[in-house]
Amino acid sequence: MSDSRLWIRRRVRIWADALTYACTLTILAGVASGVLAIATGGGSVRAKELLFVTGWILLAYATIKLWPTSPEDLEEDRTGDSLADSQPTTRFQRLVRALPPNRWVRLPRPERRMTTAGKVLLASVLILLVSFLLETVFGVT
Repeated sequence: MSDSRLWIRRRVRIWADALTYACTLTILAGVASGVLAIATGGGSVRAKELLFVTGWILLAYATIKLWPTSPEDLEEDRTGDSLADSQPTTRFQRLVRALPPNRWVRLPRPERRMTTAGKVLLASVLILLVSFLLETVFGVT
């Protein structure tokens, strides 16, 4: 197989893993916000606001986790050595790996995967996008 096809396949597998994680987290945040909004009597407006706040909190968390602590961290990132998650597999990560397309695609090696903080950053952007779309497209104000 040519190097360019291998590079593309590797990138597709990395992004399939990251997008499945981010979409699952976004759906869970949306369901939790909807349930909490209904339980507190706020309706769709409160759900949109909860999604907005959740998105910003996750964005801040991911930024803090991704922030380099020393210049050596930047050097490790260039070589790809620090990209592996040092955390053990959680129940949520096992759930995400059981969902399609991760179920059908062989995961990249741990050192090639996007970090959990990177996946949370992607999820936070998706959550903020859902909040934005609820307001602009669906008229929830």
